[in-house]
Amino acid sequence: MKKDVESKLSELKNLKANLGGNSFHTKKSLGQNFLVNESIALEIVDGADVGSDDIVLEIGPGVGSLTRYLLARAKKVVAVELDRNAIPLLTNNTREFDNLEIMNADILKVDLAEVFEGQSGIKVVANLPYYITSPILMHLLENNFGMESITVMVQKEVGERILATPGTKAYGVLTLAVKYYAEASLVTQVGKENFFPVPKVDSVVIKLYLKDKSELLEKDLEKVFFQFIKSGFAMRRKNMLNSFAGIFGGEKSAVQDFLDLAKIDGKRRAETLSIEEFTKLTKLRSE
Repeated sequence: MKKDVESKLSELKNLKANLGGNSFHTKKSLGQNFLVNESIALEIVDGADVGSDDIVLEIGPGVGSLTRYLLARAKKVVAVELDRNAIPLLTNNTREFDNLEIMNADILKVDLAEVFEGQSGIKVVANLPYYITSPILMHLLENNFGMESITVMVQKEVGERILATPGTKAYGVLTLAVKYYAEASLVTQVGKENFFPVPKVDSVVIKLYLKDKSELLEKDLEKVFFQFIKSGFAMRRKNMLNSFAGIFGGEKSAVQDFLDLAKIDGKRRAETLSIEEFTKLTKLRSE
């Protein structure tokens, strides 16, 4: 690290003293649960592979528990924090660093393409509020502004859904939506006791490595791809002859003919299809 990270906010006693001394109260409505384990903070930074040439977007820095470790490694950190009451503490807790830009804003409303105009290889690092994890992830993935990767803390159940394999209970729309845009891997598991306040559930840190745009489908094909996925999982216990019927005007015979052409058994459920098979159906439907 280029600077020694002192007065560690990742230690519970220091965090409590910092918050209490500034009369700051965490907000349940914003999903504020601050990390209080230094080893996990370092695992996140290591997992994100943050180096001295990197520009990092941190979403939801809070009062700076993780931010300080990112600042010590990165060339620059752009921190987007919704809670305006956290900004003075974040500013004070990172005062020895000169490579931080703080934005008091809703990440879903920020024009990230404008913020990072002309830049590439952006690394996103975030401890996302559980209640809005999926909308933020999809917002980032659907509006790639030059990202290389996203390393994110999420609720364990959400992480399991993202990392799920075909045929499992956790496999679904989120799995395939994320997999379409990125390759996902597990960085580490994080017990609920490593946060303040302590949440009700455990978490995991996952890393999404963004695919090159050349690997994605054209926009008109994307719509067909996601139509198949949404239809397939809208009735996930039904076989494809039933779940895909709406796409073919309700004609099961047309679905059967289509699946025969694709050499896919219509008695299978959509939840057993791999992303490659969904892509195959998309391209065949568009011919």
